Amino acid sequence: MIRFFKLFPTALLLIAVFCLESCQSNSRSPLTGIRQDSLLFSGPLKPGIVELDIIDEASGLAASRSNKDFLWTHNDSGGEAALYLMSTSGESKGTFTLPDIDNVDWEDLAIGPGPVSGVNYLFVGDIGDNFARRSSVIIYRTLEPDLSEGGGSVNGIFTSFDKIEYQYPDGSRDAETLMIDPLTKDIIIVSKREKAVNVYRLPFPQSTTEINTAEFLTSIPITSFVGGDISADGLEILMKTYEGVYYWKRSKNELIQETFQKEFSTLNYTPEPQGEAIAWSLDGSRYYTVSEERDGIPAVIYSYNRN
Repeated sequence: MIRFFKLFPTALLLIAVFCLESCQSNSRSPLTGIRQDSLLFSGPLKPGIVELDIIDEASGLAASRSNKDFLWTHNDSGGEAALYLMSTSGESKGTFTLPDIDNVDWEDLAIGPGPVSGVNYLFVGDIGDNFARRSSVIIYRTLEPDLSEGGGSVNGIFTSFDKIEYQYPDGSRDAETLMIDPLTKDIIIVSKREKAVNVYRLPFPQSTTEINTAEFLTSIPITSFVGGDISADGLEILMKTYEGVYYWKRSKNELIQETFQKEFSTLNYTPEPQGEAIAWSLDGSRYYTVSEERDGIPAVIYSYNRN
């Protein structure tokens, strides 16, 4: 119901003064800190539909570094413990399984540097915890396969991968956003359910033999992030909710927590049936989103191109 109220000049003046003071004292509030910046990217374009039927709950997305114009994705909780490689128009390139592990609640996927310099690693975030009951959660790290020389679809097994187990310093919580900072090799995790979500860091090098304790970095006055990505040069950050895409521009020598304390923008985005995945293209010229299937609507890959 919409109600209209009559305001007298004195009341209007008081409201204006209050608003001015509030905006100056809290430039990052959910209402005043968002700069509508939809002209930065245009779209969406619809390159294609996800071809592989088994991908019905796509929850993470990462642009391949070793296979040009291909994307990695995976299913949500309870799905096969596998990563799927597909073209940016949705055609399947291959399925790669992680043997002898369960997909408890895989929520996001990232790609970036790791222990060996010059090598690309995939990071799978089994970090979902809807009821905050898991004492620790796991990130799987494995080398990205290079399929650029082969033709057709290829299936395989990740015969070697690292298990990075961690806990939060302030208790169990749900998270659906996993990112790799290419400038530091740190793993960045963003929680989901708080009114102002928390940002955590697993500093490099992460232990693969003991449980790591994540470091709290800062909070962001937004709730319900479901995915995110840091550009390959480390200078642009995307995170999304079901309703919008948020953007931060980072300076080269800036700590990640300093970036998240700056003003953010909202980018062009058309809500999907259940859009939980977002990724930069390798060259940063666009970003991709993909949704879980819902109500008979197939999983569609969308791209938003930089203007």
